[in-house]
Amino acid sequence: MRDPMRSETDLDRANRMLMMLSKINRAGVRAESPDALFREACRIALDCGLFRFVSIGLADSTTDRIRMMTGCGNTGTDDEFPLASSELAHAVWHSDGTCVYNKLDGLPEQLQGQELMRQGFSAMAGLLLHEGGKPAGTFLLYADHSNCFDETVVQMLQEAADDISFSLGNMLSEQRRLAAESKLYYMAFYDAQTGLPNRALLDERLPSLAERGGLALMDIRVQRLDQALHLFGRLAMDDMLRTLASRLEAFRGNEGFLAKLGQDEFVVALPGQTDESAIARIAQSLLTALAEPVRFGEKEAFLHASIGAAVYPKHESDIGLLLRRARAAADHNIGDRAYCLYSSEFDRGLEQRARTEAELHRALERSEFQLYYQPQLSLRSGAIVGVEALLHWRHPQRGLVMPGEFIPLLEECGLMPAVGTWVLREACRQAREWQLQGLAPVRMAVNLSALQFKLVDLVEIVRDALEAAEMSPERLELELTESLILENVEQTIQAMHDLKHLGISLSLDDFGTGYSSLSYLRRYPVDRIKIDQSFIRDMHGHAGSAALVRSILAMAHNLGLHTIAEGVETVAQFDYLRKQPCDEMQGFLFSRAVPASEIAHMLAEGQRLVLNQAAASGYAVLLVDADPASLARMQEALKRDNRQALIAASEEEAFSLLAAHDIGVLVSGLSASDSGAAEFLHRAKEMFPDTVRILLAADVGVEAIIQAVNAGEVYRLIAKPVDEEPLCACVRDACRRYEAQVRSDADRGNAALAFSSAP
Repeated sequence: MRDPMRSETDLDRANRMLMMLSKINRAGVRAESPDALFREACRIALDCGLFRFVSIGLADSTTDRIRMMTGCGNTGTDDEFPLASSELAHAVWHSDGTCVYNKLDGLPEQLQGQELMRQGFSAMAGLLLHEGGKPAGTFLLYADHSNCFDETVVQMLQEAADDISFSLGNMLSEQRRLAAESKLYYMAFYDAQTGLPNRALLDERLPSLAERGGLALMDIRVQRLDQALHLFGRLAMDDMLRTLASRLEAFRGNEGFLAKLGQDEFVVALPGQTDESAIARIAQSLLTALAEPVRFGEKEAFLHASIGAAVYPKHESDIGLLLRRARAAADHNIGDRAYCLYSSEFDRGLEQRARTEAELHRALERSEFQLYYQPQLSLRSGAIVGVEALLHWRHPQRGLVMPGEFIPLLEECGLMPAVGTWVLREACRQAREWQLQGLAPVRMAVNLSALQFKLVDLVEIVRDALEAAEMSPERLELELTESLILENVEQTIQAMHDLKHLGISLSLDDFGTGYSSLSYLRRYPVDRIKIDQSFIRDMHGHAGSAALVRSILAMAHNLGLHTIAEGVETVAQFDYLRKQPCDEMQGFLFSRAVPASEIAHMLAEGQRLVLNQAAASGYAVLLVDADPASLARMQEALKRDNRQALIAASEEEAFSLLAAHDIGVLVSGLSASDSGAAEFLHRAKEMFPDTVRILLAADVGVEAIIQAVNAGEVYRLIAKPVDEEPLCACVRDACRRYEAQVRSDADRGNAALAFSSAP
């Protein structure tokens, strides 16, 4: 017969545990940070009265040990945590998830059971905490009476650990989302090199600046930057630009505005300044300041500049066009250190513009417009999966006119809705014609302008185009710009849903050039985002662009959106994108925009981009050194060590191989005597973060190299000249590190897949 007193005790214990579970669950909802969650969970567990001490620890990724984050209760000593807490946490970490010790005598020596008993403890237990399906920490509990952790208590403690883990995962995911959104906002409105506002923020601020009694706008062009880049490297050039930016800051005053628009272009806006003599004096002072030598380390460079200026409202009454006037003045400068104020004489080309506008009005009725199509290819198969319809103008005298020369005029003249409707109908007709020819079906992408999108009968226009061509809606994709969808958000979302109801798909064009909030992007019914070609073009020249491309691709992947990279022109860009979660590409690497007949020929012939299969046989070691003899010796040594070793004699060649092959270990001996080695490894880390990097240096005391080591950009540092055995031993260690990292990533991916497919 069951002891009534025992039953009453068991019931009381179960009630206490249920109350603890309920409170921990509520704490997980209310807590604003992981630390607050841990403190509250420990306090709640202690208050239930079953335990004398409770603690939570998290894993330290660098040491593979558990670091205690918080604890609550009486240890029986002056120590913050009970004896052998780290050893108990270690045992839990390497167990199946739960360790229970209802009696402390007879424990392994490292757990110090006897000493814990002398301090008044009689039982202890530990459970794993998880984050994203992976072990993340431990939940430890100590009791002063034996057999505290019966089956019911352990089961409820496991539920408590699961609740803490769930809350922890949500908090960390939200922190990562906010960090990504903040980074995207910063890169949309600020220059990565200097931290100055960019063109987007300048355009936003100019109207309010102009309200202060006029405005002088100076367009500053820095000369000789290309030479500086060639001579000193990108890191040094970034330092130069930051130095120039700080000098310009001194001239803008408290109310002025300074922005960086391009690699070599700055703009200074001076509110309230309209006196031309004063503007000229300021410009001369700016030119003198910029001509001062720029020092970095023990070196110095001499850069010059030229300035063009325009005044609002004297030279331009539309503040949105004032920069155009200042740039026109800058374009009329001759030589370095020149200053030019805008003159109406610079706009004689307006007469040609007026003639062009008149010709555009007649171009549609004269059937002078025609569509060219640029193929879009799968990055997995290399096959053509879609085309983008691009408008061209066959001028009777000038011949074929490119879109950039006349489409802005179509927008400004109000002709785009009529021309856009023709483009849509013609693109649908052509897609249907290819289908009737028995060619493989492809997606037809058509750009929608802001004026078209605002048409009240847009849905009817699209439906009529589909019906007239007898085209399947799923084969049509309409491309919208970021700036367009951020206007009148609620109306835009509704209009997009109305279009989606037709069965077509929608894409976001030139992604990254504006500011698409992550929270907003979830609301838009978008199927695909197109990464702007400016980021693709700069991927191998600027680590920031590569990082932004990876961030955009990861964000899109997490949101379930397809991605396409625009402006892919080199094999290195293509190979790099194939290693990322990017679905498609378009660009001159495969084809420019061509007439419909050439697309038909490509589809009929099954033309595709041949994929590089070099990485299929496993990862390789990449050796980089300017000395051919040194490269040959290292390659031969690694071959004897049964390693696949590739060689490169320059940074450009190295980045091409990194993009084309699966490189596990990078061994660099480039420019170790100056900042060149650090710059190369910094770019390699940003663009290929999984690669393990080893640096060969003749002088390991160079400051740039020390900084690279401290920044985690170097796994190992080997002094030159390099002996065979130390090199092979170091590469073996690096390979083991890379392989462990690959296994870890695979386990994490499998865990995520299992979680997502769970019922």
